[in-house]
Amino acid sequence: MKTNRSRTVTRNCKLRVLSAHKGPTKRFARGDAVPNAHGSDAADLMPIAAALAELNDGELCALIKVSNSVPQIVPGLLAWIGHACDWELNRRACVDFPLQTPDAVIPPDEDAASVAAMMTLRVRFDEGAGRDASAVVALFDAMIRALTGGERRH
Repeated sequence: MKTNRSRTVTRNCKLRVLSAHKGPTKRFARGDAVPNAHGSDAADLMPIAAALAELNDGELCALIKVSNSVPQIVPGLLAWIGHACDWELNRRACVDFPLQTPDAVIPPDEDAASVAAMMTLRVRFDEGAGRDASAVVALFDAMIRALTGGERRH
């Protein structure tokens, strides 16, 4: 399944990039992204949806490509990152499906490793790419809060 998803996503991202106008990709307003979820899960996912809306199509496609091509040490986390980016690209294309919570994708035995991996990714992007990666860092911050339960688990 992972291989087919990777090919489809790569093809779709190439089509999106090829069909986009020249110049910077439009960034979407924070209020435009609303997860298709119900109850408290929807509230937990709102910061993630808002952060995803700040990324351009190329950044979303790059995150999907990376989540498919890196070693699968935390496969649930990588699948969730890819899903979230795919969800945002589809939302922009008016294709509606639910944004999944991390619990729906990441097995309990991967929780600690997923949090550690997400924090490592956040630090690397924050240190390495500077201002260009601020939207990705904000996404990773929102994902870390969702993974750790934010204020609820502390």
